[in-house]
Amino acid sequence: MQAADRGMGPEGLAITLRRRSAWEAMDLGVIMLQRWWRTVYAAHLAVSAPIMATAIAFGWITGRAWLGVFLIWWLKPVYDRVVLHVLSRAVFGQLQGVRTVFASAKDWLNTGIFSALFIRAIWFDLLRSFNLPVRQLEGQSGRAARDRRSVLGRRAGSYAIWLTLVCSALEILVLWTSFGLVASLFLPATADTAQGSFWDALFGMGEDGAPLFELEDMLSYAAAVLVLEPFYVAAGFALYLNRRTLLEGWDIEVALRRIAQRYAAAAMVLIVAFAVAPPVEAQGKNASTEIREVLKAKEFGYYKDVKRWERRDRETPQSGDYGWLRAIGYAVAKAGEVLLWVVAGLLIAYALWWAARLAPRARDPTAAPYAPPAALFGMELAPEKLPADVGAAAAALAREGKLREALGLLYRGALSELVHQRGVRLLASHTEGEAVRLAKLPYFSMLVDAWQRCAYASRTPSAGEVERLARDYAGAFA
Repeated sequence: MQAADRGMGPEGLAITLRRRSAWEAMDLGVIMLQRWWRTVYAAHLAVSAPIMATAIAFGWITGRAWLGVFLIWWLKPVYDRVVLHVLSRAVFGQLQGVRTVFASAKDWLNTGIFSALFIRAIWFDLLRSFNLPVRQLEGQSGRAARDRRSVLGRRAGSYAIWLTLVCSALEILVLWTSFGLVASLFLPATADTAQGSFWDALFGMGEDGAPLFELEDMLSYAAAVLVLEPFYVAAGFALYLNRRTLLEGWDIEVALRRIAQRYAAAAMVLIVAFAVAPPVEAQGKNASTEIREVLKAKEFGYYKDVKRWERRDRETPQSGDYGWLRAIGYAVAKAGEVLLWVVAGLLIAYALWWAARLAPRARDPTAAPYAPPAALFGMELAPEKLPADVGAAAAALAREGKLREALGLLYRGALSELVHQRGVRLLASHTEGEAVRLAKLPYFSMLVDAWQRCAYASRTPSAGEVERLARDYAGAFA
């Protein structure tokens, strides 16, 4: 780190360096903020609150509250740099007050703030808090910064993305909503806020002139950002520190420096003793023995992530003879395994049998020849039991006033024509509606309609309608 490393090194850190998982590292960031929250929030509020107040005033004066919300969100790189500036100094034991932060504003403002603002307007960086130290503390930009971010993010980038997503959800769904409900209790009530289309509401031109966002929305969003942003930056910064510790061995460097400091005093005593005392013969100490004694220090602990397959039933030393118990357990396990295989086989066999039933047959049995029914709907259909000219006979009955008998004769004749002459496969199980659909004759449809009104609704058609059906009979079945 450039800005944060002037005269400071890993040995000056105020936190304990060790290899942590990504989740532990983010927890460390929260603990760092808990420890230095007064210093961090004082500087954060001193810089962010006036900026947010200006954005809120601008949105309120122009009547575009959505613009105030956007400005508060868009200026997050400014707030983040203040928080990171304070935390990076506090980690090295330098707690900076508000006056010092403003005095060193050039250090945290001159870190690509303008490019961050304009790039943020068109591209949302999901690793923002994790990538920020590369630009602000290491001072890298351009291709070198991209390469550096790529190296650091190889095993920590996904955690930084999850950090951004979780913090965004907390900011919008929890804090913004909660503060908005609280703000609505204290601000004066407004008129009806019925809204029109989205664009009308967005630009303050709803049906009743009600905008999508109000003053309380700007205030509540500003409060949400003020509360949560330091946590987000601290967690990302701790993740960055942990990644550098893993890559550059900061923990080993610190341990070596502490050991050197520990033995420095003893070395000075020996040097003085050799300078003032006459030379004596060596005591015959072995160098390898001395090295092993030094390596016994706790700072030289060995840490390594190892993944390997191990047998679950490996032999472990046990007290007493429990061989019979293991034998019973093995027998039960084998019986269960056999039972599971049997059940699986039965299920597979049942599935195959069911699939075979549903599969189409290669050779379907030949359907029995169609035999016209002797009667349908209670009417005899034999051709020999019908008059030679059904239409003329029905017309004669209609002229005599026997309209029901005339319709019945036409209905019987039509059914007989369909099954005996036209080959329509009508069955005793068919309904009259199904018979109409199978016949596909408009005349038959009108005839069935007239018959149903007469037979079931007691609405006898007029004589003219029955005579017309009788005249059209011959033409329909010609």
